[in-house]
Amino acid sequence: FSFFVVVPKKGFHRLRVVDVSDTGVGFDYDIIGEMKEAFPVTPGEAFELQFYLNQTLFIPLHVKVMRIDDSKVIRRVGAEFTSTGTPEHAGLTAVLDMIDKVSEIVQFDSIAD
Repeated sequence: FSFFVVVPKKGFHRLRVVDVSDTGVGFDYDIIGEMKEAFPVTPGEAFELQFYLNQTLFIPLHVKVMRIDDSKVIRRVGAEFTSTGTPEHAGLTAVLDMIDKVSEIVQFDSIAD
């Protein structure tokens, strides 16, 4: 799976998801070449997030920033979901449950050179 998120207040930039659970999401906040000052972010900040399951299908969620790692060129944000108990959060939880079940039986196709 290749999930990504979009933070609408930043425009339509596909931001790589590095971790996801039923309580929150970790993702790259910047794109290559973007100045950190262009879109500041602080712990405790809340905003809308679009969690994409593929190129066109997304779940709208609300998050609160819990931590920021800005030790590298691209900042990484850890955020918790603030609207648990909603149909949107239930949908994400269902997707994660399906992935857990599938991951127990999935096999990878490796092509020998």
